Amino acid sequence: MKLLRPLLSVALAIAVLVPAVAQAATPMQGVPTQIRRGFFTETDLGAFFTMGGNGKSPSDAQVYFHLGAGYDLYAQGDHLFSLGAGYAIGTSAGSCFGDLYNEAAAVPCQDSTIDPETGAATVLSNNWSAHLIEASALYGYQVAPRLMLTGRLLGGVGFLEPVAFAGKDGPVPLVGAGLGAEWATQFDHFSLGLDIAGRMFLGTEAMGLSVAPRVKYTF
Repeated sequence: MKLLRPLLSVALAIAVLVPAVAQAATPMQGVPTQIRRGFFTETDLGAFFTMGGNGKSPSDAQVYFHLGAGYDLYAQGDHLFSLGAGYAIGTSAGSCFGDLYNEAAAVPCQDSTIDPETGAATVLSNNWSAHLIEASALYGYQVAPRLMLTGRLLGGVGFLEPVAFAGKDGPVPLVGAGLGAEWATQFDHFSLGLDIAGRMFLGTEAMGLSVAPRVKYTF
C-alpha cells in the first residue's frame, strides 16, 4: 500500500501534465507553426560521385552521409545568413586520378611519379573514400511562404583512404559551393531540404559532387 500511493501520485501527475505539454506544443487550429531560427543540427543522406578521373567520369554513385551543426546569424524578412560546420563521408568508385590507367592491367591505376620505396610508378586506388571536415557559409532567400532557395560556400580538408592522388598522402584541402532549397515544415523545429554541392580537391583534377536530401532541427 505504501508503494501504491507514490505510483498513483506519479500516474496522476503524468495524466495531468502530458495533455498540458502537448497542448502547449501544438499550435492553435489555423495558426502556422513559428519558423525557428538559431542553433541547429542537420543530417544529409544521398549520393556522392567524382568527376575528372580516368576510367569512369563521373564515377559510380555511392552513398553520401553528412552530420553538421551551425547557427543562424541573421534572419530578417526574406533573408537568412548562417554559418555551420560538419563531417561528411563519400566514396569514389571506378575513377582513377593517375596518369597511367589501364583497365585490363593487374594494377589498373598508377601515376608516372616514381615511388621512392619501390623505384616504380606510384600505385593509386581507383576506389577510395573521403572523410570530409568542412565549414560553410549559407545565404537563403524566401521565394514562397516557408520555402527558401539557398546558396553556400564551403571549405575544409579531406582525408582519403587508400591513397588516390600522387604525392597526397596527408589531408587534401578543398573548396566548393552548393545550391539547395529548404522548406520549414509545420512540425515544430523541423525543416526539410535538398542540397547539391561540388568540391574541388586542391592540387588535383578531382571534383566531388554530392546530391542529398536534408533534415534540419532548429532548437
